[in-house]
Amino acid sequence: MTKPLSELRKKMSPEVQAAARAKAVGIVAEMSLAETRKLRGRSQAVVAQALGIAQPNVSQIEKRPDTMVSTLASYIEALGGTLEIHAKFPDGQDVEITQFNKA
Repeated sequence: MTKPLSELRKKMSPEVQAAARAKAVGIVAEMSLAETRKLRGRSQAVVAQALGIAQPNVSQIEKRPDTMVSTLASYIEALGGTLEIHAKFPDGQDVEITQFNKA
């Protein structure tokens, strides 16, 4: 017999719930392009159509270890998002890099 997740959550301490939430956020923050696309409920064909390219090209973008910022920005926009680039420094400073923003 299965129970709804809400029932199981009620039995968990707030500390365990917070730890689980933090772990889930970490997992989502470390996704590949393909995983992000799937999370957004989009197929490669849909992304290809939005980008005006063939589906095999979407597959190539997702497999590349290195890609142009403009390509990455277009891919993220095809998923309905906006690409932001931040530099994080050891002293805690977080700087948004705006050089690549579209005018």
